[in-house]
Amino acid sequence: MKFQADREVLIDAISFVVRLLSPRPQLPQLSGVLIQAEAGTVTFSIFDYEVAAKVSVAAATDTEGKVLVQARLLSEIVSKLPGDSVTLELQENRMLVTSGSSKFSLSAMSLAEYPTTPEAPKGSGKISAEEFSESVSQVSVAASREEVTPVLTAVMITVSSKEMSLVATDRFRVAVKTVPWQGAASDKEVLIPARVANEIAKTFSHENEIEIGFAEGEKEMVGFSAGNKTVTTSTIKGKYPAVLGLFPAESPHFAVVSTQDLMNATKRVSLVVDRDKPVRYKFDAQEVSLESIGSDIADASEQVSASLTGDEIVVSLKPQFLIDALSAISTDMVQLGFTANPTNPNKPGPVLITPVGQSDYRYLLQPNLLVS
Repeated sequence: MKFQADREVLIDAISFVVRLLSPRPQLPQLSGVLIQAEAGTVTFSIFDYEVAAKVSVAAATDTEGKVLVQARLLSEIVSKLPGDSVTLELQENRMLVTSGSSKFSLSAMSLAEYPTTPEAPKGSGKISAEEFSESVSQVSVAASREEVTPVLTAVMITVSSKEMSLVATDRFRVAVKTVPWQGAASDKEVLIPARVANEIAKTFSHENEIEIGFAEGEKEMVGFSAGNKTVTTSTIKGKYPAVLGLFPAESPHFAVVSTQDLMNATKRVSLVVDRDKPVRYKFDAQEVSLESIGSDIADASEQVSASLTGDEIVVSLKPQFLIDALSAISTDMVQLGFTANPTNPNKPGPVLITPVGQSDYRYLLQPNLLVS
């Protein structure tokens, strides 16, 4: 195998598949990138039984063939090469990488135990790449980082003929985003690892549209493709909690605040808040007062202009969870809706955070996160 390609093209292709590599591969071979050279085309692919990624680029191919080499090492090498073009050549069990005056020799990995990469499911529908990328980033912050409950580390994606809904929760908060979708009429619900969903969203964010395919059968898979890139991921099995029922039908008791002002004030006050301690927010007719809680070292307080509909209320929220919500909102103003605690009327219930003037994004902070 021998081919030559543009260095910038190779950097983009290899970094794409490397981002999708598992941080903890089950086998040494699964840390590799499979390079397959054919006439005029070179394909780079990775697969770890859960996620597969593939990209094809144009290249001047002298000799066809394939090789498996360490993906991250190759990515580091190519990104630092001096020349505009790169030549890769397989000689016995070594792959030579040359560019300008730089020469590298990488050991080829055994292909004997490398799994067969699955074919991406055929497209079931299309979605704006920009909207999908934004939606995943808005929702995935609420997904759990704890592997103890795998379903909570996922983003739940539900599609109908005209709409896609994305949901994530870690038991303490729930984030929901709805976007237009052009697809098949049948309803579909899948759980995709949040880490993978984030990488897919970043990868395709600059494309026009993403084509998404849902596979049927025992091992459900979802395929994402745009341009010359394809990602296929296994879904997470399990029953997702019925979190959508937690959202209030209406919230007549609410405050409207500047999104940026509230986020900046929260960041400042939280500087003196111990880990996992909340910030107290007191809402009255004209402002919201922020106050640090539980620190023996320092205290902080700040006031932000606000408009309140309903009675004065005090809620205590984990600052980072509120910052995550506010960071996902693009409107100048944000609405915080207050509800009654269903088990203890003397304590505040869930806080519903939504962009003013938009109804496609909702973020709920659960009652067990709130303390009086």
